[in-house]
This record gives sequence, structure tokens and C-alpha cells, in this order.
Amino acid sequence: MKLLLLLVAVALLPVCATPTDKVAAENVNSRYLVESVELSKNLEKRMPRGLREQIDQLVGRNFDPGLVADLAGKIRSELHIVVQHRVEKGLQPDHVRVIYEGRERRWDEDDAKVTKLAYHQKQGWTAGLELGFDAGKNRFEFGGQSDADLLIERYSGFNFGYRRQIGEFVRFRFDFDSFHQQWNPATEVALQSRPDVPGIYRERFRMEPSVVFLITPNLSLTTGVSIQHFQTQFPAARFEAANAVVTTLRHRRRWQSSGSVAGHELDAGYSLRAATNLFDSDFVYTRHAVDTSYSMRVGRQMLLLRGLAGTIAGRAPLFERFALGDTHTLRGWNKFDVDPLGGSRVAHGSVQYQCRPVGVFYDTGRVWDRSQPATTKHSVGLTLALGALKDGPYLTVAFPLRSGSVVPLFMLAMNF
Repeated sequence: MKLLLLLVAVALLPVCATPTDKVAAENVNSRYLVESVELSKNLEKRMPRGLREQIDQLVGRNFDPGLVADLAGKIRSELHIVVQHRVEKGLQPDHVRVIYEGRERRWDEDDAKVTKLAYHQKQGWTAGLELGFDAGKNRFEFGGQSDADLLIERYSGFNFGYRRQIGEFVRFRFDFDSFHQQWNPATEVALQSRPDVPGIYRERFRMEPSVVFLITPNLSLTTGVSIQHFQTQFPAARFEAANAVVTTLRHRRRWQSSGSVAGHELDAGYSLRAATNLFDSDFVYTRHAVDTSYSMRVGRQMLLLRGLAGTIAGRAPLFERFALGDTHTLRGWNKFDVDPLGGSRVAHGSVQYQCRPVGVFYDTGRVWDRSQPATTKHSVGLTLALGALKDGPYLTVAFPLRSGSVVPLFMLAMNF
């Protein structure tokens, strides 16, 4: 199986090396002259005079990719805004246009995406839709979902969100969710032999007020309180609480290498959830999680690396436990075969090479409890991109690597 995927990857290389990519590489050659420099409206209005003069001096000069990228960095530092730049063919022969675009920081990029669509051959459909509107500095969001992909449970219900900007670098958030749970029989059976793991629940409600601090255009800090109540079913129906302090630090950066057509994107985050008796919580635990992804794009090719690690200390409810084996992690495995109860420890890594529209990937990971043995699992597969290379819809056929027969597993996943 590994040999088959390697042959596919090698076969893709000449397909990706198209004349279009060669032209793209030539377009950044310094023999071209800068015909004009264009700024998006939100940059034009706020551009300092001195920096504007430096930008205007590009016109008529030989195109210098390093200088163009350096000016994008200066704009980013001066205006505290995410800046992207691109180069297009000019109206005159051997001329190019340089375009700078300012992208306002998306405050809620670290939120879980509610709008989604996914299908897993063993776990069924996942779907969600969220709509929102702005009223001055206020934003209201409403959504509904049925998700069997993210957690051990399938949770279905609705969510409400409120955002209000306070100044330029602070935003207040409030989220409310109401979910009904469905459980896989494998989870219910596994619980009978694991009295150390909390039981299943029927309904779950979450309220989470928090404040987001925009430290830099690429770095945000979120801190708040998560109040979660859920109705347990065994040994008797009653409500329990898992109230925790939550903190998330997230860094996102996009850049283009000087003198290169390669575009890079880095997304890394650390989250902490600490449930304590001080908030009248029935559960006391701390949950640490680190996730990261890096992508590099050159023309129609993309290399994507992803990683996840986490640990839980204390006794945490099932929705806090880590799981692997869905449409994004350890693809090819069914999470109820990996561990139907999830685990308090997780480690996962993935590498994917994509040449539009076909790609290959390798996933590895393990999820376990401190008192239980850990087994590392592996999978390989093929992907077919139906839209954007990184966040668009994907059709996937994945193969779990294990002894005995290897049965392919089919998936569809997309986020908006």
C-alpha cells in the first residue's frame, strides 16, 4: 500500500510542473518593471505619508520580490492589520502590477466552525449551519448542527453567539449551546468495565462569556469561563456541572518567501481548561491541548503538515476526552475501534501532499489513558480536492495500516 501511494506521488510530479507554474516563476524575475502599485481601500485610507512615498517609489523600478515583501511587513507593523500582496501581469509588455490588500483581523478565527458538512463511512453524516449579522459594533450569530465527527458522542442542537468590539484590540464574546446526545453502543459497552471514566449524559448546556485580546495582528489571547451542565443517565438521572476557566493563545501568520512564489501559512494554538470547585464544579481537572498546522503552496501544489498533542489531569467528562479516527485525524480508522471512550492523552501527526486535484497523505497517532497501554496507529490514503486546496471539500479514500486485510474507508469533509 505504501509503495502504491509512493508511485502515485511520483506520477503527480510531472503533472504539477505545468507551463503555468513556469510562467509564475518567471513573473517574479527582476527583469520586469513595476507598472503600478495598488492598495485596497482600507489601506489607502490609513496609509502614513512616509510609507506611502516608499510604496510609490516602486513604480518604474525593476521588480524586487524582497523589497515588495519588506514593504508588506512595514504596512503590517504600521497599521496593525494582516497584509497580503500579489503580482499580476501589467498592461505593457514586461511590466507587472503590485497589489497590496489589507485583511482585517478575523477575531473569531479560533472558534470551532459550526457551518460544516462531513461524511464518514462508519460514523455517518455531520452537518451544521450558522448565520450571523452585524449591528454596529455588535454581532449576533445563530446556528444548528448535528455533529458525529468531533467528539465521542453525536451532539445535536442549536447555538447562539454574541460579539461586541471594545476599542480596536478587545472584543467581548458570549456563547450558548444546547445539545442532545446520542451514543455509539461500543461506548456504552466499554463504560461497563471502566468505572474510572464518567458515564454518559442525555442533555448538555454550555454558557461561555470570554474576552479576546488582539495582541498583534497575528496573535490573539482568549480568556473566560465555561459553564457546562449536563444530565447524567446512570446510576440515576441528575444534573452535574463542569465549570472551568478557559484560556486560548493562537498565532496565525501568512507570508510569501522573498524571491519565491511559495506561499506559507502557519496556524498554532494552545488551550487550557481548568475545572475547579471554586466554580461549584462536580468535576476537577485540567486539560491542555496544543495544535499546529503548516502549509506551503507553490502554484497548484501544496504541502500540509499537522500536529496535535494533549493531556488531561483529573477526572473529566466524556466531552473533554480526546478522540482520533474521524474525517480529519487518523483518517481510515473508526474512532470507536481506536478507543470508544477516547483518552486523557493524545498525540497525532499528519503529512499531506496535494497536486490539484489529487493528493496523498500519511497519518499517525495514538490516544490512551495513563493507566492503559498505548498503541500507535497509522493510515495512508488518497484525496480529491473539489475546491480550495486547504479548506475546501475533499473526497478521501483511506487505508488503515494493520495486520490482516486492509479495508478502504471513504469520507467527505468540508468546512466553510
